Amino acid sequence: MKNHIYAAATVAVTALSANVQSHTLDLNLNNDAVALDYSTQLNKSELNVGAGLLHHQDYGDVYYGSFFVADNVNKQSGILAGIGGRAYYFDIDRSNDSGTAIGLGGFVNWDIPTVTNLSLRSDMYYSPDVLAFDEVDGYIDFTARIQYRIIEQAWIYAGYRYAEAKTEAPGKAKLDEGGHLGIMLWF
Repeated sequence: MKNHIYAAATVAVTALSANVQSHTLDLNLNNDAVALDYSTQLNKSELNVGAGLLHHQDYGDVYYGSFFVADNVNKQSGILAGIGGRAYYFDIDRSNDSGTAIGLGGFVNWDIPTVTNLSLRSDMYYSPDVLAFDEVDGYIDFTARIQYRIIEQAWIYAGYRYAEAKTEAPGKAKLDEGGHLGIMLWF
């Protein structure tokens, strides 16, 4: 089933990419985990769609499709926020659980006004029990990072991620927690 969900998300993003304005590709990793996120803004729309995955070599995999709108907060050019949701599929190795969830949340990106090209970003998506299915009873996905724009279309960053699923048994399955390094491309 995991391969079918991944294939469907890939086909959907590829089909939509013919009618888009901008793209971001975000890759981060540490010694145990790697995460990849792709998003794109639909043409003549404020809606962004995307897909991503988090793979931890000991804890399992999380696949997701995302949708969100983003704009400057109160028309201030230094603060960008997005709000939306993610549809998750979990394949948790430690507990042999799998399931799906709908997470609601978004992100805030603040360009530090006193330091050119430096910004802070935080993303959070939360899925309570009512929006979690199968063997998953909830999920929290939080990241925070400090990033530096090295050229117009590329950022490097250091970040922290906390990703944990609440499962039927044994209770909680941490999918990743700790620091990571990454790069984000905008094209």
